[in-house]
Amino acid sequence: MKKRQAQEISDRIVALLREERLKKGITQYKMAKETGMSKSSILYIENCTQRPTLYTALLLADYLDLDFSKVVQEASK
Repeated sequence: MKKRQAQEISDRIVALLREERLKKGITQYKMAKETGMSKSSILYIENCTQRPTLYTALLLADYLDLDFSKVVQEASK
């Protein structure tokens, strides 16, 4: 896998997580507070200004009650 492909998959994972957060009516502030992250980190991640680490992506998926492996599969299509 090339670097660009990995970046695109990461961006799609973030988009799927953001979509789920919005679908559930969860604010960035609430998500940040309940995951121990800062609101600005959530903002930067969702704006693709900053790419999340694997741990952070797992943390957010878990918070949203998503199966991370399914999120990765969907993002990899």
